[in-house]
Amino acid sequence: MAWTTASEVLGAWIGDDAPTDSALVDTWIGKAERLLRAKVPGLAERVDAEPVTEPDLLGNIQDVVTAMVQRVFRNPEGVRQRQETTGPFTGSVTYGGDQPGSLWVSDAELGMISPAGTNRGAFTIDTIPVTSPYSQHYVWPDSDVWP
Repeated sequence: MAWTTASEVLGAWIGDDAPTDSALVDTWIGKAERLLRAKVPGLAERVDAEPVTEPDLLGNIQDVVTAMVQRVFRNPEGVRQRQETTGPFTGSVTYGGDQPGSLWVSDAELGMISPAGTNRGAFTIDTIPVTSPYSQHYVWPDSDVWP
């Protein structure tokens, strides 16, 4: 039950170094989709839901899987940093992600496919006491009692 195809991953590829083995791309698509199903419980049920309540969900999943698989193919050796020398010029290339070369999903990508109302990000704490007139929860006393 693959939601993403190798042709979608290869069609979104930017550059000349696209993989040529579609079967290998399909293998990594399967791994990426299994990882997403493990991280987002109920994902398959939400995709199959009738009537469709989240029309962009399948497209978002395909976008996330495409990004995950492309990251693996762009850095298959898992190199963190590489030095490059061209003539008298030397520079370095640093790859992103916590584990470059491995299959991972970013927090932003996970947020695209998480159920609505699921707060996966930071939260805030109101440090102003509710008894303060500057609090958003403060209730002003009656005007005849207030000096």
